[in-house]
Amino acid sequence: MSNEMKKAVGAVKGCFKRSSLEKGDLLLLACSGGRDSLALALTAQICCRAMGLSLAAAVVDHGIQEGSGKVADEAAEKLRKLGIRHSSVLSTSLDPAQVKINGVEAAARDARYAALLSEAEKTGARALLLAHTRTDQAESVLLDACKTPSSSSWKGMEERSQREGLLYLRPFLSLSRKDTTKICKENGIAWWDDPTNGDEGKRDDLPRRSQIRSHVLPKLEEISGGGAEAHLAAFASMHREDEEFLNGLAMDALKGVKFSLPFSLPSSSLSPLPLPIKRRCCRIILKSFMVKRGAVEKQVETFMEILKKGHGEANLSSCLLLRVKAGSVIIDLCNN
Repeated sequence: MSNEMKKAVGAVKGCFKRSSLEKGDLLLLACSGGRDSLALALTAQICCRAMGLSLAAAVVDHGIQEGSGKVADEAAEKLRKLGIRHSSVLSTSLDPAQVKINGVEAAARDARYAALLSEAEKTGARALLLAHTRTDQAESVLLDACKTPSSSSWKGMEERSQREGLLYLRPFLSLSRKDTTKICKENGIAWWDDPTNGDEGKRDDLPRRSQIRSHVLPKLEEISGGGAEAHLAAFASMHREDEEFLNGLAMDALKGVKFSLPFSLPSSSLSPLPLPIKRRCCRIILKSFMVKRGAVEKQVETFMEILKKGHGEANLSSCLLLRVKAGSVIIDLCNN
């Protein structure tokens, strides 16, 4: 067994143990047919057998690219050959309204997670396994930092999280794409490369994430002499701890506040707070009424400036108006 394979097995076993999984629990693996998810499929199957866990897999076909159905069927067949007998293809489509608002990539992600969540509920899975790697973590940090001027952009992805009662596990956050590539090669696993990932050529018409993968990260590795990817991923992990601590203090400052319209809060409860806590309080308040993260971040500093002046107003999305007057912070419909 190669060092990469030993590292992968150790990472998956450690993640499973930290997640308090019990014998007999069913895990659902999300697979794209790419090198990362197939390497995770092989490793998870080994660990599940050793730990008395059950493993199923699902391949989501968005139907966006020509021949996507064939790619999905082939991925499911590869999973069965790896010993994951219950490997299904989930066909889904994108919501045109979401595509218009958030773009194709975000709409595809939402559709994918909705399909996987439905499959997990149907099969009774305890956890969803996602094959995000250290490389994905570094890409996410750079991409989020480019999109939104927020400290939360540097948090990256968690190894373990929970959503609607389902555990989301990312055991490969300590492995690079080079590691998963070697694991697949040494085990004779042929993978599919999504053309929009930029793995087969550095095209300029790629999505932003793929351009970061093809152009930015390799250049950072070259400039740094190696290690930039690992340092970005490590930084994300450490920053997440800081961010969770500061967010906890902000939540404590807002304890007992009712987030419903019309929203009202004495501005004196925010004004004396240290700037990092005050900024997070403003973000929490805005997120309670606004859907798009980017729109929230654009308004946080405006909120801070109005608080500093002690009066003023700003139009929010969804016909909402933020006002600070007479010692109160008020959020209500624009026509009220």
